[in-house]
Amino acid sequence: MSLSGVHLTQIGRADFLLEPLRSLNVGDNARLIEGVVERLLRAGAARLYYDLSSQAIIDPVYYAWLNQLAKTVAAINVKMVCVHMQPTAAFALVQFERETPAFETALEISDWQNSAHNK
Repeated sequence: MSLSGVHLTQIGRADFLLEPLRSLNVGDNARLIEGVVERLLRAGAARLYYDLSSQAIIDPVYYAWLNQLAKTVAAINVKMVCVHMQPTAAFALVQFERETPAFETALEISDWQNSAHNK
């Protein structure tokens, strides 16, 4: 499913991968979040993996977008995990982080799945 600025793909029975496109405008997020949530609800999703491989830096606006998306999907019982975070983005993230993010992180989808099964 394509929404404006992202590509949302079902990658498992209850798993989805959200890939931001270059055209993503995080300032116009209400409609986008609504579309993502609608698709996740219809499919009975349990996890949303957010691919950060193309995001070289995370600024406060982008961080707020990630947190808002994670909190919204958590309200429908979907866990959000950011994957493929670049080192520069991770470094930038911790520079302004004042609270624990609403999302989890993992190097790869399989890394998070393995750690979740071992808990």
